Amino acid sequence: MTNSTVSSSLRRALWAEKSRRDPSDPWAWAMTHRAMAGRPLQHLPALAAIARDPSPLVVIQKSAQVGATELCVNQALWAADSGYAGRGHVLFLMPTQNQMDDFAQARFDRALQDSPYLRARLQPEPPRRKGADSKRLKRIGPGYLFLRGADSRRQIASVDADLVVLDEFDQMAEGTFELAQKRLASSQAGRLIVASTPRFPEAGVNALYLQSDQRRYHLPCPACRLMQPLTWDDNVDCARARVVCRACAAAMDVRLEGEWRAEAPGNTDIRGYHLSRLYSPWANLAAMVRASAADTPAALQEFHNSDLGEVFAPPGGGLSLELLDRCRRDYGLDAYAGQPCDMGVDVGLKLHVVIREHVHETVHDRDGFYHQRSARLPRLWFAETVASFDELDALMERFHVKKAVIDALPETRLAAAFARRHDQAWCAYYGAAPADHGARKRQAGVRSVRLERTQAIDEMVERFRAGTTELPRDARRLGGRVADGSGAYYRELLAPQRTLEQDAQGNWVARWSEHGRADHFAHAEVYCRAADEIAARTGLSVWTLG
Repeated sequence: MTNSTVSSSLRRALWAEKSRRDPSDPWAWAMTHRAMAGRPLQHLPALAAIARDPSPLVVIQKSAQVGATELCVNQALWAADSGYAGRGHVLFLMPTQNQMDDFAQARFDRALQDSPYLRARLQPEPPRRKGADSKRLKRIGPGYLFLRGADSRRQIASVDADLVVLDEFDQMAEGTFELAQKRLASSQAGRLIVASTPRFPEAGVNALYLQSDQRRYHLPCPACRLMQPLTWDDNVDCARARVVCRACAAAMDVRLEGEWRAEAPGNTDIRGYHLSRLYSPWANLAAMVRASAADTPAALQEFHNSDLGEVFAPPGGGLSLELLDRCRRDYGLDAYAGQPCDMGVDVGLKLHVVIREHVHETVHDRDGFYHQRSARLPRLWFAETVASFDELDALMERFHVKKAVIDALPETRLAAAFARRHDQAWCAYYGAAPADHGARKRQAGVRSVRLERTQAIDEMVERFRAGTTELPRDARRLGGRVADGSGAYYRELLAPQRTLEQDAQGNWVARWSEHGRADHFAHAEVYCRAADEIAARTGLSVWTLG
């Protein structure tokens, strides 16, 4: 049925009959019982298909104001009202409890007020639960709706759910996804829906979408019938602010029945949907065209994230698989033949170690000696984790390490002890002012170097971009824990992304953020480069005694 061929009352009657015949259809339930501003919901085939997807894990990478949040609200209300999976326990999460309290009033309470059916299904409050609790726990039919903020792990951990919804997932703390999965352990048919506007590449909802089957909605052209996904470059006539067919330029109708097609059909564990505002009948195309002409990275990121539901990496935003692969050479780690090396170590639960060939030569002249770079590039000879500082001692000897820089935090005492054992070792601290980047001192027998974090990562990344470093032919498998063709070394080098953010004074500043992903090998590379720089300056710099 279409919106244009039947009256509003007949349309609702048809949906009601469909819902009666198939109570498991959440879209028919919503079309029957929900209303917006006193009017029935509008049938949008793209959203209907997502609502009817019974997959255990559904990921929606979306733009803002495209109807996905309302879809999640409807899924939650339907699951509680129908007693989904025998209980109808629904956990709906927003990033913070304050956000959820406001959201509950604006969306859930409004939904209940606008629907006589839902008002009748709303049960009295449980005893001794008054006031603010009414925003956070509702009983609808046989089910319960728990409305929580992801900032309170204790409140989340107390709920056993059949359906969990994570809305605006990219604003939630690390570990929320795993905690949400655990809340479904007791369900007969647990489902998790993750929806968010993306922020950064390969992080948050985008990381999950890339692991999914990556579905895009293909619409038919009303004129030439070509099935096509809607994209900004191919389907937007900016001069007329219209969505058009990429083949014949006829105006597209987003209310037509299309189909979701998987671009990565082999990824069967996650059902993923990309939903752009181009599919919304309420989209303000003229405003989107103006936003697309933005001339600052921050504004362009907002356009791509909020309007198109896409990630955006500004120029210089981070490393890529292509850049890393370009640094690969035809050699294996087993070809190491005892060359002197430099070492960088990032300290965490394990020690992430990067060891590269020492590429400096001692040059003698009449006044003494100095160090200069050779024509060789610093080949990578080791990129793995070790469990203890004793193993670092063995690596120092095995690879004839000339200079080593080790993360001073969080194991300050152990790092300092390591530096005292090895005259060529230095402890690194982030936090230097730009003018003090690379400043060194010696205190209580421990050599240390201070690094300005943004500049240090800039310099490390630039070495890969410029191709002035080398990786072995099998670099993609280094670091262990190989997934989707890449080991931890590659994944953690790709984690940091360079972004522009406003400081307290409103000035735009560059920062590197890993957005919740592990980045230990990236920092090990930073420290290895710092070791290389120390080697280059040995004999030329003046010591500052602390």
